[in-house]
Amino acid sequence: MKAIIGTAGHIDHGKSALVRALTGIETDRLPEERERGISIELGFAYMELPDGDRAGIVDVPGHERFVRQMLAGAQGFDLMLMVIAADDGVMPQTEEHFEICHLLGVRRGFFVVTKCDLVDQARIDDVAAEIEILADGTAFADAPIYPVSAQTGDGVDALRDALVGVVGELERPDSSGPFRMPIDRAFVLKGHGTIVTGTAAGGSVAPGDDVEIVPGNERARVREIQVHERAVERAFEGQRVALNLSGVERDDAARGRSVVAPGLEASTNRFDARVEIRPAAGKAVKSHTRVRVHLGTAEVDGRVIWIDGHSVVGPRERAYAQVTLAEDVVAFARDRFVLRDETASRTLGGGTVLVSRAQRHRQRDGDPSATLSTIETGTIEERLVALAEMTGGLGVSPRALALGAGIETDETLEIARRLDGLLLFPDADEPSLLIARSRYDRLVTDLVAQTEEFHRTHPKAPGIELESLRQGGARVLDARLFRILIDEFVGTDLLVRSGSVVSVPGHEISMDASEEKLATDIMDAVSREPMKPPSLKELQDALGMAPKRLAELLGVLCDRGDLVKVSTDLVFRADVVKDAEARLRAYLAKTEQITAAEFRDLISASRKYSIPLLDYFDRSGVTVRTGDYRRLR
Repeated sequence: MKAIIGTAGHIDHGKSALVRALTGIETDRLPEERERGISIELGFAYMELPDGDRAGIVDVPGHERFVRQMLAGAQGFDLMLMVIAADDGVMPQTEEHFEICHLLGVRRGFFVVTKCDLVDQARIDDVAAEIEILADGTAFADAPIYPVSAQTGDGVDALRDALVGVVGELERPDSSGPFRMPIDRAFVLKGHGTIVTGTAAGGSVAPGDDVEIVPGNERARVREIQVHERAVERAFEGQRVALNLSGVERDDAARGRSVVAPGLEASTNRFDARVEIRPAAGKAVKSHTRVRVHLGTAEVDGRVIWIDGHSVVGPRERAYAQVTLAEDVVAFARDRFVLRDETASRTLGGGTVLVSRAQRHRQRDGDPSATLSTIETGTIEERLVALAEMTGGLGVSPRALALGAGIETDETLEIARRLDGLLLFPDADEPSLLIARSRYDRLVTDLVAQTEEFHRTHPKAPGIELESLRQGGARVLDARLFRILIDEFVGTDLLVRSGSVVSVPGHEISMDASEEKLATDIMDAVSREPMKPPSLKELQDALGMAPKRLAELLGVLCDRGDLVKVSTDLVFRADVVKDAEARLRAYLAKTEQITAAEFRDLISASRKYSIPLLDYFDRSGVTVRTGDYRRLR
């Protein structure tokens, strides 16, 4: 059975006793729990169904000090059993647990009035009236109320029959997406090793599968799987799952982490969300308020930052926000989370993750509210484009975009191929990235503008280096994909690439009259003895030129094709180098190999000049050196 029933309610209202009466299973497993008579940790049980299947039950602590444990268990509820003692009625933790279940998206539930053997019918009716007030205006307004006594058994069979009747409606459909399971318990079992348990939140897993523990990216392999104390060959979303893992220590698989399929983009410290502030907050929540964020089984410090023009959001109001976290958590689109105040004394609100790995929103980028609204309520086609628009870098992988949209990767690619708003890069058959066309167009405009600006500030340079262009502005793009992107521009009248240098079409290196005069002086100095040109230091001294100035002009002359820089200290006229190469090729065509001394004699130059030339021909692919000989490559 792929559905989870969970208890909720105030301390000492009989949640564990109710589970024991329904299932015969004692959920208080710790000695201190049994000694004190209260639940401290999460408890787990299952209810036998008529067809032999089992429905999982999570029993949560009711004390206000253990709300974090309650939140860790409630993240997987499909049906809530809100337990209220007949003698006490609705209490503070009743209300907070009720709010938490609402914020976590639980929409089915039963109200169970316990300890009915201690009161008369009039009191039970009074508690039912309190429940109606609590549930008014919520998804639980019409939820049934079951009076029971775990001590006498009165009403327990009727509640069990009702649960059996409704549990089939709760069962989650099979998910073919990647497996993920927030860990709520980890321990070592002698003879088996590390065991982790949790409610599977997506996909399925089988013995022998490789998995990762995130955050942290610890690799592990699944040895065995149990669902409700039965060994299974595959576990699915919506089941209580115990995984026996090899390759990981218990301390690396603590509560707050998740078991996920390998390679899943799961960890984040910033997400965009729709946030609702609840009446329990007591007052409006300001932007940048410090909060405790409960997501999955994790609890971390964070801030809530309103991003749609709000400076504050009051109780019963909803707004878009970016939630920033002090450390990484595991988050996926449509995950539910809860916000509590910084001191963890009350629940402020909660919401739904819309963009799980969000970029920081800067004022110059504009208000993202419209895009987030599309992600929240748009058609699948609109959501895919909007999600791609919100991604950082050049684009988003098909798998990550599929996870964000809640569909399969194959379906994502099928839709993307027919959408004008998405580009499949570098090709449509096997794309590495999906890019929003609007984002692509802005990037192209930005790259061209950056190249033009470089030409304005460096008129004597042939263009901007690829690496400088790649890391320009506020972006750092993947190097391999960036080079493919630049190559796409060749022949489109946007940019021109020559080796590692990018320029705009028609760019010409420009020098003023005084610079042209200096360039002529350099050419004259190099030409006096073409095979014995002066070193750069000698050129500086002869022309009275600063090193930086000389280097700049030499760069222009090399880019023009007038000179060739063969070493860090020597430049030759280009026609001299060409002639030397021609002689070398002709010689090797006859003899197949040449020594450094033979090359020196061939060009009638000393070793000071012949060796740098030979090394240059090696680097430029004309020759290859083997021991003391050079041969044509």
